[in-house]
Amino acid sequence: MFIMVSTFQIKPCTLLQPFISCYALRIFDSEIGFPQPMYAQPEYYMTFFLQKDKSCAVINNSGNFQRNVSNALSTIYTQSQGCLYFKGSYNLFSVLFKANGLFAIFGIPQKLLINDMIPVDNILGNDTCILTEQIEACKDIHDMGSYLNVYLTRKLLCQKHSYHTNIIALTSNDILKNKGLLSIDNLIRNANMSLRNFERRFINEVGVSPKLYMRITRFYNAVQNKMLNPEKNWTEITYEHGYYDQSHFIKDCREFSSKSPEEFFKYTPPPKEKYIEM
Repeated sequence: MFIMVSTFQIKPCTLLQPFISCYALRIFDSEIGFPQPMYAQPEYYMTFFLQKDKSCAVINNSGNFQRNVSNALSTIYTQSQGCLYFKGSYNLFSVLFKANGLFAIFGIPQKLLINDMIPVDNILGNDTCILTEQIEACKDIHDMGSYLNVYLTRKLLCQKHSYHTNIIALTSNDILKNKGLLSIDNLIRNANMSLRNFERRFINEVGVSPKLYMRITRFYNAVQNKMLNPEKNWTEITYEHGYYDQSHFIKDCREFSSKSPEEFFKYTPPPKEKYIEM
């Protein structure tokens, strides 16, 4: 049984666009409950639960309950973190940070954050309660976005960026736009850095090496393609996303989701999602 999820998306203000993909409001209701797998992903998501005392469950890869989570930052994952389990009605507002967006806006080295789901309090401190209340009071996603634009712009302008932060933003955004199908040599040449310097800065600001980030991005886009086009077979998906053959894709799928492609979609079928860009 598919769960219909309505997702409304808007762009942030121009100043924030190098570091934030979009703001998203997800609305759904599932009385039977559904899992959302936490496989490898190339972006950070800061999510606010807009109903009082609302949370979801974290289930580990063995199928055991770990804890309940509410407002949280989902970091870049390099391997499966299990799944989130939702049951009931939800209104979730998320900030989708680009590769080094969290570093650029908050100054936090992202190499310290990967493979984790961190309470928003740990990032925003006392601002969390105020932000959540203000977002809940907004009448629509445009008001929510306007409020976050002001808050995040103020945080961004407090940071003393080096030239290299903008370069890492540009190169990582190129990786996302090209779905991971770029050569490391071209990235280094465009960044005008040595390989060692580029990798060191990329790992500090993004959290993983450029090569791993490209692999994760390619895998993530292959999974999204299958979710949007379930009629496609895995051979089609494999070659559309630049894999040498199906065995290479299966290897990545096991590494990044802990399951084979068939197992991944059998046990965690995706919800039916309706995207509305505003």
